[in-house]
This record gives sequence, structure tokens and C-alpha cells, in this order.
Amino acid sequence: MNASTCYSLGILAGGQGRRWGGRDKGLITWRGRPLIDHICQARPAATAELLICCRSNARFYQHYGDRVLSETRELAGPCAGIVALLAANTAPSLIVVPVDLIGAPDRVIRLLEQEWRDDDVALVLHDAEGRHSPCVRLRSEVKPVCEAYLDSGGKKLADLYRAINARSVAVASEWLTDADEPESFVSG
Repeated sequence: MNASTCYSLGILAGGQGRRWGGRDKGLITWRGRPLIDHICQARPAATAELLICCRSNARFYQHYGDRVLSETRELAGPCAGIVALLAANTAPSLIVVPVDLIGAPDRVIRLLEQEWRDDDVALVLHDAEGRHSPCVRLRSEVKPVCEAYLDSGGKKLADLYRAINARSVAVASEWLTDADEPESFVSG
């Protein structure tokens, strides 16, 4: 496989689930299956390895991923999860999606695969309003920059994306719908 197709798929499942009463969102059932299962079903054949970064319930997640890990810095948000996934990644690049992506995970992953250019360092998706998502593809070499950003106290994804000079691509807002709140399941 060449560098444009060989990547690991990383799933961010380390959130606090505050709007869900502290529940682990990856374990929440949607359409008869846990959210983690929906993301794993979108795993393309080109994925070298499926990595899951979780806060708890590693024993449950091990049934879905090739490797399960946790953040080394608690309560540092998705940036800490991205750094943990990059540290575990062994492929030339890493595609990252959140465990609660209920919009169009298969389309998101496919787009991050197809839009990747040989000169990209990072590729991030944003919605119609310009809001960046945790849906990103990163070259493995950006790990030191991401670690330095986290070490400096950085927590905002948009600032991390600027630090690594990520190229941004717009997608339909509904593709990036997540299960941040129980009400998000009403339309699903």
C-alpha cells in the first residue's frame, strides 16, 4: 500500500459524556447497536489498524478495536485523545473520528481517505458554518507538534489544527452530526 491509502483508524471515545449524565457515549445504543459498533462498521479495508482511545470500559472496547488505549492526560479534551492515538499509530497516517459520529461516518472516513494529498500534513473537515470537527487525518510526523501544543496547555481543536497547518475541507453539516445530547437521536 502507498502512503495515501495505508492508515490507521482512530476512534475518540474518551469524552466525559456530561450531557449524557456521565455515560460513556460509545456504549449508548442507537438503532439497536452501541455507537462504537456504527463507527467500526464504517471501517474500510484499507485500514491498517483500528485504535480506540477510551476513558473507561476498555474491556468492552477491546471487542471492537485492534488496540485499546487511554489518554495520558485526563480532562484535556479531544486533543489529548488525538495525541494518544498518534503515539500508538504505526501507519504513515491516522484518520480520527469521534465515537458519537452519527451523521455519515462511512462518508467522512471515505472523504478523508480520498481527499488526502501526498503533500498534506493534516486534513480536517468543517461544516457549512466553518466549524471544525474532530474528524481529521494526520501524518504521523505531526506527533511532536501535537504533543508540544498539549504540553503548552492547549485544548482547542481549531488551535491545534492551526499549529499543524491542517488543510480544511467543507462537508455537509449533517455528515458531522454527533450524539452530543440525547435530543440528537430524535432525528436518527
